[in-house]
Amino acid sequence: MRQRAGIAAGLLVCAVALAPMSRAAGPEASAPKAIVQLFTSQGCSSCVAADSFFAELAKRPDVVAVALHVDYWDYLGWRDTLSNPENTARQRSYAAVHGSRRVYTPQMVVNGSADFVGSDRKAIDAAIARSALPVPVRMKRGDGTVEIEVEAGAAPHKWPATIRLVLLTSEAEVAIGRGENAGSTIEYYNAVRAMRPIGMWNGQSVKITLPDNELMGNGIDACAIIVQEDQPNGPGAILGAAWLGGW
Repeated sequence: MRQRAGIAAGLLVCAVALAPMSRAAGPEASAPKAIVQLFTSQGCSSCVAADSFFAELAKRPDVVAVALHVDYWDYLGWRDTLSNPENTARQRSYAAVHGSRRVYTPQMVVNGSADFVGSDRKAIDAAIARSALPVPVRMKRGDGTVEIEVEAGAAPHKWPATIRLVLLTSEAEVAIGRGENAGSTIEYYNAVRAMRPIGMWNGQSVKITLPDNELMGNGIDACAIIVQEDQPNGPGAILGAAWLGGW
């Protein structure tokens, strides 16, 4: 990540009470071993180290890395230009599932089941190293289409699993004018702009074809697929994932 007007990068965590890229692009996504979701904010000075680490993860072919910018730090003086209240709601859902009474930034969630302070490289690298996604997912571009295949397999639990399409801005350079990071220009990667359910997976093979001209535009130039269990109180383990860029 390029960063100017240096910011002190520490391991402090911003927290509130719970009420809660770039990589080589090809025609077909490679098979990852882990998906990392970073909950971050442009208005949180503690996020800078995690954003830098995330930029490295976003370039790894064995990791699908997506950044969910939250909006609850906007009151500090800077409205995150990539934030979405749906991202905040997703983080609060994870907190409920994991039995936490707070949400915080920076937070990384690995494979939907383990969460860490987002700048804790050692713990996150170890979690990725021991990760595996049991359900293969493939994405590739066709003639004006995006083709998605979720392979058949044994579901580890009895919960249903939803196939979600994640629309991404793969790279955005933001000059931050106010707040804790005022005066800095920071490069962000794989920012989630929307997340849409497009199907269900019940252990059988699923194939979905989408028109690519309905997906891209307005700053969206990459996408991912997440196959995730739906627990009764929120999002569960992620069973499979894929990433596709190159628009």
